[in-house]
Amino acid sequence: MAEDSKGIFYGWYVVLCGFFIMFAGFSIINSLHSLFMVPVTKDLGISRTTFSIALSIAGLGVAVASPIMGKLLAKGNMKLIMSICVVMAGAGFMSYSLANSAVYFSIIGFVIGICVAGFSNIPISIMLTNWFYEKKGKAMGLAFAGSGIGAAVLSPIITNLISNYGWRTAYVIAGILIIVLTLPLVLLFAKKSPAEKGLVPLGSDKMEMAETNVESEQNGLTIGEAKKTVMFWIFVLGVVCFALVAGGVQMHIPAYLIDIGHPAIFAGTIFGILSLANTVGKLILGAVLDKYGTAGGAIYVGVCMTIAMAALLLAKTQAFAFLFAIAFGFSIVISTLGPPFMTNDIFGKKDFGSIFGLVQVFFVAAGSLGVIVSGLIYDLTESYRAAWIFFLCLFIFSMVCILAANSMKKKTVRKIKNISDQKNRIYY
Repeated sequence: MAEDSKGIFYGWYVVLCGFFIMFAGFSIINSLHSLFMVPVTKDLGISRTTFSIALSIAGLGVAVASPIMGKLLAKGNMKLIMSICVVMAGAGFMSYSLANSAVYFSIIGFVIGICVAGFSNIPISIMLTNWFYEKKGKAMGLAFAGSGIGAAVLSPIITNLISNYGWRTAYVIAGILIIVLTLPLVLLFAKKSPAEKGLVPLGSDKMEMAETNVESEQNGLTIGEAKKTVMFWIFVLGVVCFALVAGGVQMHIPAYLIDIGHPAIFAGTIFGILSLANTVGKLILGAVLDKYGTAGGAIYVGVCMTIAMAALLLAKTQAFAFLFAIAFGFSIVISTLGPPFMTNDIFGKKDFGSIFGLVQVFFVAAGSLGVIVSGLIYDLTESYRAAWIFFLCLFIFSMVCILAANSMKKKTVRKIKNISDQKNRIYY
């Protein structure tokens, strides 16, 4: 059955669990860490490039752990793995308060990155892919919207904590928030698949019932088959490019706005608006993906990003700063919804956990490199303008790659199936 006795599909509780994971755990570690850049670099006497590199090590931890976590989460005790990772990540974030060097940030960041791989995007994506055959885009949009709402709600709180109590105390409180706001929902609602509740996925009743459902689970490519296709590597190239943009732009927005003459409070306001736009943008992109698929989503975010980066270059005028926040929030959501939805859409459910885990390696590594690229360009030119132009061109190219991979889907799957059939005939 698709609904419980109260008429509420349990998958929506899984969405709620994903929402709070993104609200606290993910938003604090990924989105709001940029708020610490200016006070930490000034206090410790390190450059923004050095601090950016140190933060990027956390991305390396995610990248290293992602393929392993993808397999462990798909086959092991998901709730236990997620719970351990949440506690360790929160404790690690609190320990940043003891930092006196970039090396310390790097070591702790690597450990936190491993934990992030175990409690955020990968398990949420596996759960939602299993629970939703239809309305998958909507479910992902709602769950991943937690990061935008979390950033908007928690950004002024953490900014005030840094201003009033210092960055060390702010790290401790932020780490506590990660555990307190995330762990209870994981313990209550994290369920890997509907089978754990005696249910079936939403929309399965429209798929010719049991026999077809079993077959549908087997549709798609294995990780071995996917890696042998040109389609996979074109898709990965697209993911790498928009990950570079996501990492390279967002982490430097507060610093950029302050550099071009806006007060810190205005920079915080813009960051908050961006986070809210990011939230709405996930809901919109989820609906677009449900209705128009990967191709429609790629075109939509491409247009939004072009508007955003043009406005960012003119952001010395406050009106353009606000326009940037909205357009960028609507477009950069592709970095959250894109990898899981598009991986499932192009490569199927058959080996989703393993394929998505591998895709995450490239995504996270590129996102971390993007932060470094922006920092290097700033340190060399004392301006971010060249970086913004570069990232706009890169994002447009990334969407072209995604569209190309999507167009190859049917032909590639058919070709692999024919080869498999031929091998089976020869064997028998």
